Amino acid sequence: MIAKKEPRCLLLQTAQRLLGHQPTSQEETRWRLLQAATEVFSEVGYHAATTREICKRAQVNLASIHYYYGDKAELYREVFRLPFLSECNTFASLDIADVSLEEGLRAFYQWFFPPVAEEDPMLKLFMRLHAREEAEPSGVLGDAMLQALRPNHEKVQSLLCREFGLKKPDVDVDRLTFSLLGQATVYFHNRAALDHFSPNLLGGQKAQETMVERLVGYAVALVESERKRRAKAKK
Repeated sequence: MIAKKEPRCLLLQTAQRLLGHQPTSQEETRWRLLQAATEVFSEVGYHAATTREICKRAQVNLASIHYYYGDKAELYREVFRLPFLSECNTFASLDIADVSLEEGLRAFYQWFFPPVAEEDPMLKLFMRLHAREEAEPSGVLGDAMLQALRPNHEKVQSLLCREFGLKKPDVDVDRLTFSLLGQATVYFHNRAALDHFSPNLLGGQKAQETMVERLVGYAVALVESERKRRAKAKK
């Protein structure tokens, strides 16, 4: 008799670090659901995805989604929150006072393109998921993404305010914050174009490290340009 093959859950290592212990059977079921849901949602989108297919892929019973997440909509929102977990987001806890501009920006962009030994399959799934949501809005995310993004958005603003000697962000800090954010998110929202025009741009550890360094360089240039503009406006 051939033993039933268990699905490989790429998220279990992250789960173990977050929990501080080996996941229990219930915790493992939850993370296997998140893994399967990420796969299915990125492949067919929110509306075409079925809870039956997600549970089948996770090898759990159909009641599991209701037990752990309530419904498909909340499961979808939870999948979008995954990249914002503290384990994946060291930038949000960074002490701005103790880092240089380059170090702060590097931590920010490494959140989008984390250093990995090989191309991270989960990162690819998240990028496809974001691209699909952009092209086919589900209508169920609401402000979930905005709230998840807020800590990093405010951290970038704090870094810029420090650089410009401001107590609080002004409209130009807001413009620059969105520009720095947009430099990275364009790769998530335009995965189809990325795969078509430059399929090797993010392939593997070296490519992702290079992407981070280039984005840091571009960002520093933008910050310096704004610094010069402010100095000129004062004269």
